[in-house]
Amino acid sequence: MYDHAIRMYADANARLADAELLATSLETQSDSAALLSILGFEVLLKCAVVLAGRTPIFNHKYAAQWDSLPEPVRNEILNWAVLRTPGHADLSDINKLLAAYEYAFVRGRYHYDLFKGYSLAEQFELSQFWMELGAPSEEALVQYFPNELTCLIDGLRRYIERRLGDRHAGSASPEGSIAP
Repeated sequence: MYDHAIRMYADANARLADAELLATSLETQSDSAALLSILGFEVLLKCAVVLAGRTPIFNHKYAAQWDSLPEPVRNEILNWAVLRTPGHADLSDINKLLAAYEYAFVRGRYHYDLFKGYSLAEQFELSQFWMELGAPSEEALVQYFPNELTCLIDGLRRYIERRLGDRHAGSASPEGSIAP
């Protein structure tokens, strides 16, 4: 279990590092950075499930993965997440966030299928109408909630590092000081 969790943690961090590289590039032409971040989040979530002594579900059902964690583990992860950027992320509805990430990863990565059955002209009209409304994020077909994702990733990392005994994480706890 320990070795498997270490591999999962390394894989997630590699994907998140690649997502960061894409996010800082001025040459990107898609939402691949967001999708890689969500994939990294998924692997971290499954790693937390493993470290909690449970078996992760091999699908992209993030709410089911989350619900499989014991309540004290979920609370610890959320406590860490809230500390990441206080006042800049709304973590009050975790199920809404998990559903949005699942949708973005499962359906949003195939952007061309989101408008299947629509002509290009109809797709353009829908996009124009959305922009005329002021491009309200709550009306977007795919929502990423990047601040919340960053916080959840941080919460998962801190939980995992504590469980793995990562010497680089320091002796941090959600109640005490946070190691850099």
